[in-house]
Order: sequence, then structure tokens, then C-alpha cells
Amino acid sequence: MQSVNAAFTAEEKDFTRRIVENLLISWHRQNVLGNKTFTIGVSTIGGNDIIGITAGAVGSPSNYKYFDESAYAMSLGWERGYNMPTGGLTMALAEAVLDNSSGRFTPRYMGGNSEISTAILPSRPAIINAGFNIGGVNISIPQFAGLISDQPEVGVRDRSVNLKLMDYVSYFKDKKLDTAVMFTGQRTDQVLTTLSSLMGMNTAQYDYDTGVNLIPFGYFPVGTNFADAFGQLVEAEGGHYYQDESGTFKFENRYHWNSAPYTNVQMVINTSQVIDAKSPDLSHLINLVEITSNIRTKQTDQLLFTLASPLTLAPNTTTDLFVNFNDPILALDTPAYWVANSISDGTGTDLTSSVTLKSYSAFAQAAKLTFNNSSSSTAYITSLTLYGRPALVSTNLYYRAKDDSSVTAYDTQILTLNNDFIGSQIWAQTLSQMILNDFSDPSNIQQITIKAMPQLQLGDLISWQGRYWRIFDYKTTLDPSVGFTQDLLLLQKTITSYFRIGISTIGGSDKISP
Repeated sequence: MQSVNAAFTAEEKDFTRRIVENLLISWHRQNVLGNKTFTIGVSTIGGNDIIGITAGAVGSPSNYKYFDESAYAMSLGWERGYNMPTGGLTMALAEAVLDNSSGRFTPRYMGGNSEISTAILPSRPAIINAGFNIGGVNISIPQFAGLISDQPEVGVRDRSVNLKLMDYVSYFKDKKLDTAVMFTGQRTDQVLTTLSSLMGMNTAQYDYDTGVNLIPFGYFPVGTNFADAFGQLVEAEGGHYYQDESGTFKFENRYHWNSAPYTNVQMVINTSQVIDAKSPDLSHLINLVEITSNIRTKQTDQLLFTLASPLTLAPNTTTDLFVNFNDPILALDTPAYWVANSISDGTGTDLTSSVTLKSYSAFAQAAKLTFNNSSSSTAYITSLTLYGRPALVSTNLYYRAKDDSSVTAYDTQILTLNNDFIGSQIWAQTLSQMILNDFSDPSNIQQITIKAMPQLQLGDLISWQGRYWRIFDYKTTLDPSVGFTQDLLLLQKTITSYFRIGISTIGGSDKISP
């Protein structure tokens, strides 16, 4: 939960609340140094506008200067949630409706002439804050930081502008690896740190728990989408990855909420604060989990490749050979086994002594060999073998777990999970049991609508009707027609303190974690 003072808490529980909101938009994407991003048709070649801001890197809300558009905001809304039931990567969304009676947000191509008329465009950074007026002072706290996702919708008849926004996790979907990533014996957070660096992020932009899942071997080929890579790693962990209200990227491991201070109740929800409550349904019910994984392990030195057809080498020149391997390779031995002949069928003069390996390069799943033929006649490499250490699929894991009593009561509700970073049957067992513990009983999930408490965050432990709940999703609306409200999706949690080496005591109350 975000930190607020007692006056803020008292105001949010008051019958009549003085609500304040801030909507900040960097229409010109002007960075903190005063430079603007170069825009074709607007910027001048040789001027001060720069080609991109931290090109290729994930943006940070603090990089930009903003216009305060709060006075024009007619309604605001934002939503952030965990990926249920498996965990993984999630993206927050927001929307805003602006009053355009003055024509401020009319694009130039529609006749607009304001200072921002050339910048009514997508991919503009935006910030939403919300709070209360306390004693004549506006106090607002961060709620959303991200980008305008689509072209703003300008309504001429109703003189409004509709904005759709998404947080900076959206960058992950649009970027792909331009180099392969291979790793052995690394935790989830270590791999996430490597990927974050490749995206251009700096350590001040993220806050990662120490991972619990130790991955024996992992490989992302060139072209892998960053969102897929992050999502698979965090899903296998049974954790969560998201961007918080202020723009910091968060990775929470599977035990993040099971130790102090997160086992303390952050908020007690009183009946007077609840506007509506929906009865549980089966939309999140899971009572059968099936997990599959192709587990790769490091192998000893062995044959990787045998030449299938002759390689032609012109006289007195070099020739490149590109080789693709069936599996990722950890190491490639220096190529030393080939035979060259003057005839492609392997007969004729033996020219092996005239053919030398000039260079070779090994990649994650390929290699490039450059041969030199020093003879005055064409040579054919008719035999070539390559040796090295591959990472082979050693286990096709399949694990199945179910809650019999839930299946009897509600029929089978299956979740199938295929993730190659689940590296053992024990890990599959604990992951599936955690899912069943949370989602095999529909009464564990509850949705309530409350008078908005803007300091609430994902994972906060709250008390309502004598039970403890974690916030798994919240949708906040600030609109004159409905007021300042929040829809909370809650997961009932039994507070469990797990055994921690160096902290817990043998024979104490802390439990061995699943």
C-alpha cells in the first residue's frame, strides 16, 4: 500500500469527499533536458530536436516534461491486475475523456491551431495521479504512468477527446531479441536482469525479488518477443511481473507475500465503504492442473553434425559453410575432421592437405566455418564432422494434479500449462498445488465495489467481513456519473509464514514452503 498520512485516510472514509485528480501528458515528448523528439514535417534539420530519446530503451516517466491537462479531464479510469491463475507478465490500462470545447486538442489537420495541435498523436507519455483536498491542500498520489496507445479520438459534435493508454510494459510486446540468450543454472531474477539490460533498462527502473526457480538450462533464440520471454520465466516461477503506479517494473517471486511485512493487514474495509458485492462464480475456478515441460540438460562432448552433401571449394579462394544444429550448443570443438577430394563423389586425388580452416564462429544453434583451398583445382569437402556439447531434451515432463472434492462439486475445470522453464517434477508439483489451493474453491474469489482508496496496490492484504483477502486486480473510475470508485477482485488468503533459513527456528510455527 502506498504511504499516506492519517488525514488522507480520514478524508477517504468521509461521507463527503473532496476529490482531486491530475492528468499530465507529454504531448511533445520533451525530455528533461529541454529537447524534443524529431518529428518529420515539423522539426527542422539541423535544429535542436533529437532523433529519439534514449533510442531503443524502455521509457521512464521521469524522462519527460508534461502539460497539466487536469482542468480538461471529464472522466478518468485505470486498471491493473495480476495474471490469474498462473502469474506472469501483465500490463495496466487507462482511459481519459477530455473536454475540447476550447479546441485545444483539435489536431492541425482538423483545423486546430493550439500549441499542441501537431502533437495529438499516440505514444505520448502520460501520468495520472489522484487523491483528496485536505484542509485546502490538494494531495494526490501516483496511479498510472504510461503512453497513449491509439490515435486520440476527437469528437467534433460532442467536443471531446478520448484517450486510450497502456503502461510501459507495452514496450515488451514491440521488441524482439536481436541476439540469442542462453543460460545455465540461473535464477529467474538473474535472467530477467539480463533481458532488462538488453532492452536498455537501467537498474533504477526495476525492483526484482530474488528468484526461487533455479533453471538448469534456458535458451531464447533470435527474434523472441521480450513479452514472451518475461512471461514464460515469471509464469514458471509462479510469480508476477508488472509496472507499479509510479513506473517502476516489479518482479515478485512466488513467496513474495508470505513473509513479513506483507502478512500484515494493510486495510480494513468497512461495510459503509462497500457500494456493491458480487457473489462468487466459476469464472476463475481451477480444480485440475496439467503441466508439461521439455527439460533440457547439458551433455558431454559428442557428435553434433555430419556433412550430408559435398561442399564445393573453388581453387585458390575461401568458401563459407553455414551449419544449423538441431539443438542449442554450449560449446563447439575446433573443427578438425574433414576430407577433401578432386571429385565430388569422394574419389580422385586427395586434396585434404590443400584445404585449411581459416576461421570458425559458433552461435547458439548454428556455426560458420570458412575454408581456404590453396590448390589450383576445384576441391570438394566430401566428409566433415563437428563435435561439441549440446543441450538436449532429456525429460518430457508431464504432471497432473487435481482437487477431487472440487471436481465432485463443480465438474472438471482444467488448466493446461506448458512451460519449458519448469525444470523438475517437484517444481511442477508445488506450482500446481499452489494454483489448486487458491482457485479450486469459487468462494476464494470475490469482487466488490468500494469508495475508491487510491493508496491500495496489487497484493495488499485487506480484511473484509472477518476474512483476509489479497487484491489481485483493481479498476478505478473517476467520473461524475459514478463518482470515485474501485472494483476490487479479491483472492482469499490464509496467512502463512514460511520457514526461512537464518530467520526461522526449528520447531517454531513457520511452515516448510511448497
